[in-house]
Amino acid sequence: MNLKTIFKRLVLLDLSLIILLFVSVFFESEEVLRFNESLNPISNMILTLSGILLLVYLINLFLLYRFISIGKQMYLIVFVLGIILSLIVGASAVDPWLYVIDGLGWSVSGALLILLYFSPIKKEFEK
Repeated sequence: MNLKTIFKRLVLLDLSLIILLFVSVFFESEEVLRFNESLNPISNMILTLSGILLLVYLINLFLLYRFISIGKQMYLIVFVLGIILSLIVGASAVDPWLYVIDGLGWSVSGALLILLYFSPIKKEFEK
């Protein structure tokens, strides 16, 4: 299989996992919801930053899919900002299936980073 095809499928898989993650949040169990409410509530500023980061991430996935050069650098920045935002938000509980979806998302992001910087696909962004 062509490396470009694999890369594009990984980008689509990442988009699918984000959509699945967003939808699955609405089906969290009552125990998890009560536990998360008992922890420190998330401020409006963090929710706004998360929304902006999500929008930028979705735009970035489009740029990666189209092999637009700014997408390569932007993906690394958005990835690091996502890690920082996760650390700022603090502790929270999730259901097991949501945890698996999130783990798969991080794995796909790691695979995309490896392909972007350590494979011949990086030359596609130099055109």
